[in-house]
Amino acid sequence: ETPLERPWPVGYVPAILDLSNFYIFHLPLILGFLAFCAVSSATYIINDIQDLEADAIHPEKRNRPLPAGTVSRSTALVLSFILLIVGISTALLLNWMFFILVILYLINSQLYNAYLRKWAIVDVVTIGIGFILRAISGAVLLQAPFTSWLVIGVFFFALVLGFGKRKNELQYLGDDAASHKPVFQQYTDTILDHGISMSATWFVFFYTMYCYNVFGDNFEAQPVLLTVPIMAGLILRYVYLIHIGSPVGRKPHLAFKDKGILIGVILFVITLAWTLFFLTLVLDFVGNIFLTIIP
Repeated sequence: ETPLERPWPVGYVPAILDLSNFYIFHLPLILGFLAFCAVSSATYIINDIQDLEADAIHPEKRNRPLPAGTVSRSTALVLSFILLIVGISTALLLNWMFFILVILYLINSQLYNAYLRKWAIVDVVTIGIGFILRAISGAVLLQAPFTSWLVIGVFFFALVLGFGKRKNELQYLGDDAASHKPVFQQYTDTILDHGISMSATWFVFFYTMYCYNVFGDNFEAQPVLLTVPIMAGLILRYVYLIHIGSPVGRKPHLAFKDKGILIGVILFVITLAWTLFFLTLVLDFVGNIFLTIIP
C-alpha cells in the first residue's frame, strides 16, 4: 500500500448524480480531481513521515514504502513538495473558489496531522470536513448547484468510514491499539458502535432527502428513489463486515471483493443509469408513438 492509493474521488458525486448533464468526463473536473489527488497524497506522505517510528512497528503499516525503507525520508519530502506545488498551481489555474477549497482542505489536513487526530470524535469529524470540501469542490468546478442534503450526506458517509476504520483497527490491534495510536485510549467498542450506527442511519436519511430534493418533482426521475433501499443495503453490508472483523474498514478497496457489496453496487449503477438516461429515452419513444397514433 502506497500513500498515492488512498485519496477518495468524492468530488465526482455531484457529477454522477446530475440529471440534466453527465459531467463525469468534464475536463475541469478531471483536472480538479487530479489536483486534489496531488494535494491529498502530499498530506498523506507528510502524515507517514510524522508517524514513521510508530508505523515501523505496526503489523501492517510497516510494509509501507517509508517504514519499510524502500523510500527515503528526503525523497518523500521532495515528492510531497512537488505534489503540493502541482496540485495548488493547477487549482489556482482552474478556479479561484476551487483554489480556496483546496487550501482549506490542506489546512484541515495539517491540523488533523498535527493536533486534531489526538482527540476521539474530533478526529473523525475532521475527516468528514475533508470529504465535504472535496464534494463541494466538484460542484464548484461543474458550476452546478449543490444542496445541504448532499453536503451533510457526504459528511455522514465519511463518519461511517472513519468510525468503521477505527473499529476495525481496534479489533485488529487489540490491547496494543493505544501504543500504535494514542487516540485509542479514548475510544471503546461501544462508542465506535454507536458512532457507526448513528452515522449510517443519518447518511441513508440524507441520501434519501437528496434524491427527493433533486429528482422528486421530476416524474421521469422518480425511480431514482429505488436506489435508496439499495444504498441502505450497501451500508448495512459494510457495517456487518466491520462487526464480523473483516479488514474492509482498514482497507476500503477490499469492499469491492465482497460479493454482497459488488452485487449491490451493480444494482445501484444499473438503477441510476436507467433513471438518468434510458428511462427518459423510453418515455420519449412511447410518447412519440402515442402522438403518432392519436393526432
